[in-house]
Amino acid sequence: MGLYAQDADGNYVVVELKRNNATQEAVHQLSRYVEAMSNTLPITARVRGILAAPGITRPAALSLERAGLEFREMQALPSARVTAAQPTLF
Repeated sequence: MGLYAQDADGNYVVVELKRNNATQEAVHQLSRYVEAMSNTLPITARVRGILAAPGITRPAALSLERAGLEFREMQALPSARVTAAQPTLF
């Protein structure tokens, strides 16, 4: 899941959220999102990329660092159970 926002300094921010540990595929995905956003903005605009997940693999962390992207550790909330509004017969 991706989010787009602006930080307190006015920089554009792309946040990629992962429920499980982030892998190199997540880094590639975030890189593509950051590049796509950068291509639609003025050349002077700064776009930050943040990968948020419970953890990150070592190869993914190295790729993230090389790409100039950021990692933030976060915990996913447990999935909410959906209950029926009214009891059913079956």
